[in-house]
Amino acid sequence: MPPRKTKTAVAREATESPMDESVSVAQAGQAEAPTQESHNEVVDNRSLEEILSSIPPPPPPAMTNEAGAPRLMITHIVNQNFKSYAGERILGPFHKRFSCIIGPNGSGKSNVIDSMLFVFGYRAQKIRSKKLSVLIHNSDEHKDVQSCTVEVHFQKITDKEGDDFEVIPNSNFYVSRTAYKDNSSVYHISGKKATFKDVGLLLRSHGIDLDHNRFLILQGEVEQIAMMKPKGQTEHDEGMLEYLEDIIGSQRLKEPIQILCRRVELLNEQRGEKLNRVKMVEKEKDALEGEKNKAIEFLTVENETFKKKNQLCQYYIHDLQKRSRDMEAQKEKIQEDT
Repeated sequence: MPPRKTKTAVAREATESPMDESVSVAQAGQAEAPTQESHNEVVDNRSLEEILSSIPPPPPPAMTNEAGAPRLMITHIVNQNFKSYAGERILGPFHKRFSCIIGPNGSGKSNVIDSMLFVFGYRAQKIRSKKLSVLIHNSDEHKDVQSCTVEVHFQKITDKEGDDFEVIPNSNFYVSRTAYKDNSSVYHISGKKATFKDVGLLLRSHGIDLDHNRFLILQGEVEQIAMMKPKGQTEHDEGMLEYLEDIIGSQRLKEPIQILCRRVELLNEQRGEKLNRVKMVEKEKDALEGEKNKAIEFLTVENETFKKKNQLCQYYIHDLQKRSRDMEAQKEKIQEDT
């Protein structure tokens, strides 16, 4: 026969078994959750310090604009057979801060900017031409011209009061580009053949950034910037946000931000799962509240019963011990009398 269970054991089973079962289910769910998540997605488990240390350093500012510091200025531009300029034409000297090109329509004002775009490596389409050979001057008076050249002359100066300035000794140099009929072009730095990369490094060292081309504002660009969408619709689409990120160099923060945002999403999902489990356990706990109170009440009554029985037993023991002592005393008295 199976052993007989007391009321106390039954009450304990009623209070412990459902709770143990719910806890074991919750623990099993917790053990399975990471496995399920690990199958769905590979999470970047690097620490926050490792992610932050992997961010490239910010690009150095292209121009500091410190008061009194030497700066670069364009002294003059030499155009030779470039677009509407037949032969050699010298534009300049320019003012140290502000120069204005004025003239009637068709006089070649836009070609001044085009000549600078040409030297600074812009594509032919940006210079309003289909190919480089179109930039070579062609007129009835000057036929079969084989090449065109543009020279931009620079010097470093230190600003003085008013329009005065001081030229830094040995700071003069010029950058030139020559285009040929076969649509090829060659760069020179102060007469020495160079590559576009060499030109870019030289100008960057003087505060001119050819990579982003923010130092030349072309006609219509201001309107294009004003009409930009707030954010690009696709990864390769450029909006105002991408435009500004490219200028200030915050594009380098995009990948770490995406990693950390995804990590926050995963942690929020895990937090939601844990909260759901807690709510389920709380519901089960609330459902057992009545049974728990009954069990506590039963155990309280049973405990009081045991206390009363114990007191009664103690009284019986005390009474028996007293009667036993009395009998011993009577026995001794009888023995003395006899």
